[in-house]
Amino acid sequence: MVLANDNLVVVQHLSKYFGSGHTEIRAVDDVSLTVNRGEIILVMGPSGSGKTTFLSMIGGLLKPTGGSIVVDGIDVATADESQLPAIRAQKIGFVFQAFNLLDALNVEENILFPAQLQPGTAKDKKQRAQYLMQRLGLMPRRNTLPQTLSGGEKQRVAIARALINQPPLILADEPTGNLDSKSGQEVLMILHDITHDAGHSVIIVTHDPRVEEIADRILWLEDGRFRDRKSEKHSWVIDPVCGMRIDEWSANLFSDYHGKRYVFCSHRCLDRFMKAPEQYL
Repeated sequence: MVLANDNLVVVQHLSKYFGSGHTEIRAVDDVSLTVNRGEIILVMGPSGSGKTTFLSMIGGLLKPTGGSIVVDGIDVATADESQLPAIRAQKIGFVFQAFNLLDALNVEENILFPAQLQPGTAKDKKQRAQYLMQRLGLMPRRNTLPQTLSGGEKQRVAIARALINQPPLILADEPTGNLDSKSGQEVLMILHDITHDAGHSVIIVTHDPRVEEIADRILWLEDGRFRDRKSEKHSWVIDPVCGMRIDEWSANLFSDYHGKRYVFCSHRCLDRFMKAPEQYL
C-alpha cells in the first residue's frame, strides 16, 4: 500500500477481541485513524477502555483480530513475526511508563542498545547517542547506571533510546505515570520539542490531562471505540484521585461525600477515595 506524503499511520477497521461467545471482550472494536507526519496525537479514556491494547497493536506487539495498520508504507498487522523486530527497530520508538531500562547498562549503553539492529558504523551511532544526550541534558550522566537516576532522568534516557534509530513514529504509554508534577512537565516539553523539530509523529496514551497542552489532536477511546466528543453533550469533571478529566454524562462510577457527588475513572480510584476521602479533597 502506498501512502500519501502526509500520512504516516493509517489504521482501518482495527479490532481486537479476547475470548469468545458470551465471554468475548471487544477491547478495540472497528477503530480507524490517520496520523499525519509530525503530528502529536493524544488518546485518552477510562481504565480498561482499550488504550494500551490499541497502542500495542500499532507497535506490532500484539496481533489484531482484524483490520490493517500501515506505518510508513508497511502493514504491521499482516507482517510475518520474523519481520516485526526489524520493523519496530526501523519505524517505531517506544516510551513506557516503567522506563524499561537495562539495569546492567549505563545511560549511553541503554540509549545505544536498539541501534544494534540498525545498519551503520559504531562511530555514527555513538555520535547520534551523544547528540541526543546533549539535547536531553544527559551528558553528565552518560556513564551512570539506571538505579542512581531520578525518575525524570530515566524517562529522558527512555526518550533518547526511542529516538536513537530516528524512527518516524514514537509510541508513548503513560510516559508521565511514574513522575512527579515537575519532572512530568519537563518530560512532556522535551518530548514535544525534540519530536516536532525532527518531524516525528507521536501517539501518546495517558490519563494525564497535562499532556493535552502538547497534543495537536485529542481522541477519546471508550468501550473499544473512538467517540466524537465535539458532537456529544458532555459535562467535564475531574477524578479527585488521579486528576483525570471525565465526561460526567457517560461516567458510571460515583460517590457522594458531604453532600457533593464525585466521579471516578476506575474502580481503583473509587476504592482509594472511599478508604481516605479527606486525602483527595
